[in-house]
Amino acid sequence: MLETKGRFRFGPRDRRGLIAGASTAQVAIVASGLVVCVAVLRGLSGPARGPIALIVALVAVGSVTWPVHGRTLDEWVPVVARFGASTILGGRRDAVAVHRRGDARRAPSVLGAFEVLEIPTATVGPIGAVHDRRHQTLTALLTLGGESFALLGETERTRRIDGWASVLASVARDSGSVHRLQWIERTVPDPGDALLAHLEQAVAALAEVDPVTFAAQRSYRELLAAECAGALAHELHLALSVRGPRGARTPDAQASALLETEITLLDERCRRAGLEVIGVLTSSGVAAALRRGFDVVPAAKSADWPWPVAVESTWTTFRTDGLWHATFWIAEWPRHEVGSDFLVPLLAGAGDRRAVSVVMSPVPPLRAVRAAEHARTSGVADAELRSQHGFALTARVRREHEAVVRREHELAEGHGAFRFSAYITVSAPSPGGLEQACRRTEHAAALAGLDLRRLYGTQAEAFCCTLPVGRGCE
Repeated sequence: MLETKGRFRFGPRDRRGLIAGASTAQVAIVASGLVVCVAVLRGLSGPARGPIALIVALVAVGSVTWPVHGRTLDEWVPVVARFGASTILGGRRDAVAVHRRGDARRAPSVLGAFEVLEIPTATVGPIGAVHDRRHQTLTALLTLGGESFALLGETERTRRIDGWASVLASVARDSGSVHRLQWIERTVPDPGDALLAHLEQAVAALAEVDPVTFAAQRSYRELLAAECAGALAHELHLALSVRGPRGARTPDAQASALLETEITLLDERCRRAGLEVIGVLTSSGVAAALRRGFDVVPAAKSADWPWPVAVESTWTTFRTDGLWHATFWIAEWPRHEVGSDFLVPLLAGAGDRRAVSVVMSPVPPLRAVRAAEHARTSGVADAELRSQHGFALTARVRREHEAVVRREHELAEGHGAFRFSAYITVSAPSPGGLEQACRRTEHAAALAGLDLRRLYGTQAEAFCCTLPVGRGCE
């Protein structure tokens, strides 16, 4: 991403491959198709062998160059195979499992890999963490403010963005300790309890209530009851993940100490950068934050059990208790220059229950420089290969090369490097309401210049990418 005078420009998604932009799987499929063509020409006789060989060649080339819903055949095959296997084995539906010994419970389906722990620390007290047994990671949550960002002036927004950039730069320089950094902005139903509590507190402070004041109080209560029925509250979390020892079923003391150090440093960096920090969540706070994503009507009190009771995964949705979810991947970011508020149509304009997650993986400086140099060299080689064989050098290929050159210059100037991926989960209490919310979200994303891809066949795994667990940037 390039910043110029308060404007930002994203480069196209990197599509480099083994040969002229083609991946290893695509080259293998085309090569296998050519081998079959040769076998057909040698093994068959008569006038039909030519058309058959041509059809085989066209099918092989078309399967790797003709995308369906953003994926080619070589990308669809493993997705369909896994979904079919889970259907046959009965893994699309699952419920909470209780162990035979004790009262320990396991969350259903893919959520069973997560566990909320409490880690005692000497600096900030006990903190909550989500342990991912599959990837051996520990993730702590930092709650941030910032609901008024869209109402700020351009100068103040630029100042906060510069502060966030300084936080990312410091994390990138210390990339050996942080495994993932993830921010999650989501909306959940707000019953208006805080406003009602404020009203009751103000009423209690009055020594005497005259008829005019009583009528105003009743009118205000009626207004809150009417307006809070469909109101949504915005939550902003910053999750930091560290990786424990491979093969360990429980996090060791070293991983816990590393998480304590990194989340404390992140808290300090955010405060110094001028960001509005509310604090690090405890285990009960983490459990409540997770639970609010599964409840149809989130409760204000803390939750002992953060997971749903039962889940069901389909080709297009993921159901948890009384909510249906659909997860999208942001495949492309805006191609044109945008301002600091380009995400406002998505974050504040859709009016539906949803969660937006950006997962970032810091890249060590030396590895980032080598990758940029290799990408620039391979880009030049691909361009020469295309020119030699008569293929046109498209505008997209030129933009990709320009993005690589910019990234190399930024690294040479000392900027940090991140790999990142972004996801959006839309939730609704009914399948029909979910599809309507998805259409509104896609429209809002289009206004923000984003290209969304619904992750068919992998909705359960994709849903985890919008949970504060550090998944989604593998």
